[in-house]
Amino acid sequence: MEPLVNLSKAETHTFEDARNLLSQIRAGVTEDVRDLARAIEILEGLRKQTYENINQIQHEAMILRAARWLQESDFPGQDVEWYWNPRQTGTTEEPDLRGILDGRTVVSAEITTSADPKGGLDSRMRDTLEKLSKMPGKRVFFVRTESMFIRARTKLSKSGYQVEVRRI
Repeated sequence: MEPLVNLSKAETHTFEDARNLLSQIRAGVTEDVRDLARAIEILEGLRKQTYENINQIQHEAMILRAARWLQESDFPGQDVEWYWNPRQTGTTEEPDLRGILDGRTVVSAEITTSADPKGGLDSRMRDTLEKLSKMPGKRVFFVRTESMFIRARTKLSKSGYQVEVRRI
């Protein structure tokens, strides 16, 4: 995990990454496409260039929102040390976001930017909640949509895991 020392600087860096990616996308769609084959070729190129970055930048930005939210709502005025896995590079023992206060883990958080709990996302949510339930400190699962919030709460009520779901 990497130290998250300055939220504002990390937000600025993530914003710049997003702006650069949007510039790449704009540059990739300037051509006036006149047939399906060319349209598909351009879409394939865009997907290859941008797909992973689109997912990772959204994830990184939401981790930062979660850290700010936790700092302001759960730990105001406290000197929590934040650690994160900005590009989903953590191990199975690491959360997306961890808060440490006075040498002990006070919060472990997982974040998803997925909009709908369908198909593989639903089973991945189950696995993420199970992983999170075994981590130290307060355990929080952050989602961005109402449907993900409802589904996560349903999974938690059936599993009995002590994990809080928050929609941001």
